[in-house]
Amino acid sequence: MPKFFSSIFFKLMLIILLAGLGINVAIILFFGAFRHHVAKTYYPHLNRYIDYLINDIGDPPNQTRARRIAEQTEMVIAYDGADQGWTTASGPIDFPMDRMRIRHRDSRMEAASYHGTYRVSVQLAKGRLTFFLSHRQAAENKLKALSLGLLSLITLLMVAAYFGIRWVLKPLRGLKKGVDQVSRGDLSHRIPLKRNDELKDLSDAFNTMTARLQHLVNAKEQLLLDVSHELRTPVTRIKVALAMLPASPDRESIMEDIKEIEEKITELLETARSLNIAASPAYGEADLSALIRSTVRQFESGRPAIRMEALPETLRLQIDAEQISRALKNVVDNAQKYSPDDADPIQISVETDAAMVSIIIKDHGIGIPDEDCDFIFEPFYRADKARTPRRDGYGLGLSLTRNIVEAHGGDINISSTLERGTTVCIHLPLTPP
Repeated sequence: MPKFFSSIFFKLMLIILLAGLGINVAIILFFGAFRHHVAKTYYPHLNRYIDYLINDIGDPPNQTRARRIAEQTEMVIAYDGADQGWTTASGPIDFPMDRMRIRHRDSRMEAASYHGTYRVSVQLAKGRLTFFLSHRQAAENKLKALSLGLLSLITLLMVAAYFGIRWVLKPLRGLKKGVDQVSRGDLSHRIPLKRNDELKDLSDAFNTMTARLQHLVNAKEQLLLDVSHELRTPVTRIKVALAMLPASPDRESIMEDIKEIEEKITELLETARSLNIAASPAYGEADLSALIRSTVRQFESGRPAIRMEALPETLRLQIDAEQISRALKNVVDNAQKYSPDDADPIQISVETDAAMVSIIIKDHGIGIPDEDCDFIFEPFYRADKARTPRRDGYGLGLSLTRNIVEAHGGDINISSTLERGTTVCIHLPLTPP
């Protein structure tokens, strides 16, 4: 709910409500000023009308004439004099006398009202003549109907404004989805262009940006593959040339260097190819616990040691076992690579809930700077090369790992503290997508 209150949608609705409130206040003030202005000319006319009634009723007033006027105008007329008092009402006068507000008063006349009921008192020679007037029931019903209609109209307008704002801001939801997709590495995502306004221009600019980014990344990957392929030919020629030279310590040293270069080129090519292959997992039933044990076994000779905790005896899932094993290898390899040999053991544990299984790899190594955590899964990105104790690798391992995990319908996240260690969580769904 707090997120809703900080949204653009809520702010626009608040602006509309405040604008509506301001308009209503302005109208009320206008009609108040108008009413005050009209009152200046209304009460002289009221005095003249009262004079007509008094001339007709007489002074002292005649009760018979007063009753006839009361029947014609649906008023109640009452007289309170020194020698007599009467009223045209058939019973007690039922008016809210104590709640009436004085609207006008002078030496001769007093006018008061309360919610559609009016009282006008006129001082005569020997008494006071009072006129009471109330809205007819039909008029009150009509007023209530109009009020209900006005309330319904305002509600309808607010509902229409709600859906109108949602329609206007709909492209923003598409933009947010696009940003989420791009942040996950899906540079092929495009936002549909169905409008012809500023938000359409913004969506178009976003699509252009992601297209250029995709082109740059693809060009970088293609360059990597092309250069790796091209390097194979000169390396092969050097090997042939060295094979024809007489045996010597220098020849053997150069052969070792050439062999290392070949291994690096092969690793680079295989890793780059895997970035594309990982998007299509070959699902099959596998025991995740056994897969973790067999993967970790390959690192038992390395330092620091690896300790498995809370690992189920068996945990069968529909996964691509080869790809998941490769993803685990990348994470565990990084955990050993960026931890001192005398660091505490790397901890590997598994947690499950109703929908997901989580593989948690925690090391006690050098950690990752906060400014690098947001980019650590990007291809070719390596955090703070100056601090890296072992500089082999191309920054493709974690990118490949994320591709594999997301292709399985899961996600991967990382948290790290400098000089204290890093925790990587791989979340896989129990049911494949």
